[in-house]
Amino acid sequence: MAAKKPKKPKKLKKLIIQPPVKRTGPKPKRGRYDVILPKKTIKAPPAPSLVLSPSEKKSQRALERISRDRDALEEASRLENFPKMFLGMDAYGWQKDVLAKLNEKECQVALKAANGSGKTSVVAASAILWHMVRFPESLVVTTAGVWRQVEGQLWPVLKKYVSGLGRGWRATSNELHYQNGSRAIGFSTNDAGKFEGWHRQGPTENLLMIVDEAKTVPDPIFTAIARCQPSRLLVMSSPGAAAGSFYESFTKQRRFWDCHTVTAFDCPHLERGWIDEQIEMYGENSPLIRSMIYGEFVDDSGEGLVLNLKSLEECLQNPPELKLGMKVAFIDFAAGGDECVFAYRNGNKVLEMVTWRERNTNTTIGKIINLIKKNNLTQNEIYADEGGMGLPLCDSLMDAGYDIHRVNFGARPFDDRYANRSAEMWHSAARAIEKREILLPDDQMLHQQMVTRRSEVSRTGKLGLESKDKMKSRGLDSPDRADAVMGCISCGGGVGGSWERYNSMSRPTMGELMDEAQKDYEQDVLPNGMFVGY
Repeated sequence: MAAKKPKKPKKLKKLIIQPPVKRTGPKPKRGRYDVILPKKTIKAPPAPSLVLSPSEKKSQRALERISRDRDALEEASRLENFPKMFLGMDAYGWQKDVLAKLNEKECQVALKAANGSGKTSVVAASAILWHMVRFPESLVVTTAGVWRQVEGQLWPVLKKYVSGLGRGWRATSNELHYQNGSRAIGFSTNDAGKFEGWHRQGPTENLLMIVDEAKTVPDPIFTAIARCQPSRLLVMSSPGAAAGSFYESFTKQRRFWDCHTVTAFDCPHLERGWIDEQIEMYGENSPLIRSMIYGEFVDDSGEGLVLNLKSLEECLQNPPELKLGMKVAFIDFAAGGDECVFAYRNGNKVLEMVTWRERNTNTTIGKIINLIKKNNLTQNEIYADEGGMGLPLCDSLMDAGYDIHRVNFGARPFDDRYANRSAEMWHSAARAIEKREILLPDDQMLHQQMVTRRSEVSRTGKLGLESKDKMKSRGLDSPDRADAVMGCISCGGGVGGSWERYNSMSRPTMGELMDEAQKDYEQDVLPNGMFVGY
């Protein structure tokens, strides 16, 4: 039997012991099986840009770099520098002044500025974007008198700017979001309750509120805004009537506001030739010019007259040279005991003004037809007020073969600086008289009526007229003669005529009028379905 081979002993794994690591301090007591391993090396984080590295501590260049960086950070953080550094715009001095005030927390800034000054596109837009970038998770709320001012003016500008600011922005028709959690929202409402619930947000508790075209915003909205306690509040508008919360921020509440006034002359992009043209067109003392050019509130007590006596007397005493040309007649139909008036001009001279009182419509129509034939007028040369009794009388004239031009005094004007078509008619005719372009008939009652009607400025900043009810409350008769004469001066083009579009070739069809009305309705309806009035 073969002998068994002896088993080989198992090899022991070689234990490699690291050499001991030198330590400072007392030696540790070692046991029999103690093994000391080296410490793990931890890489230090990179130093912040403004912290000197060891090699830079004695470097004068490094010290200069830090100084420059700190100055640059401070400069970039200030709102007045935002337009140039981030939007590529050189702001005007007054724009920088307004923006500088908004750097300060707990501020209230009021700005009234001439039309087209750049308050929305530069001041408001810069403030919104700066606030969103500067304060993470913060909130911006903007509002205006009507929805179309929000959707059609401010927000298109914002969307244009953010398209050039890189990634991280998301915009809709009335909301703007940034990647740091901040957001801006725009809306319009006449319901003060809709402002409930807006509060300061974010770790720094910041809330910026901007009220654009503040003259059109009802007073209860201002009260609701105050309850929200915004950290920064900017209200701005072209000035309108001397009434309301926006007006009071410049008067009896001025001590609570940082107020700024900007004229058209403070805005280099508004050409001086255009400014002079507006002043010549509407008159130096016109409420519209005081508001639109000089940035002034207009007293709505109505002391300012559409046509003053001095201008009328100068036109009567130094009449212009006769220039015959375009024929225009205007008919002012009367209701009750007021006068019916037929006024007719040829070129720059009002040749005839006929007045009568008649309740029988058939008699009135017959008289008008005789006047038309007497002056050899065509239907395209005749205009008439279709309000009140005017509508059936215009229909009767059409049945008689005279489809004349119908004028609605309360309709939207061709020039949107006026409140309605009646205001446009009176003011355009008054400017022609002030410039002594019209030969007027010698009628004392007509002259009296022309210099007693007052201008008014609406809450929306539109130039309007004193109502006939207000005139009667002052003991004045209805200005029927003046209505007809101002109408024949203004209508048809030519001298004082801003209404060339009334000519037959450009008279709108019923379909065009319906389309225009639908557009107006859509512009004045809020997203929630609420209708916004003026």
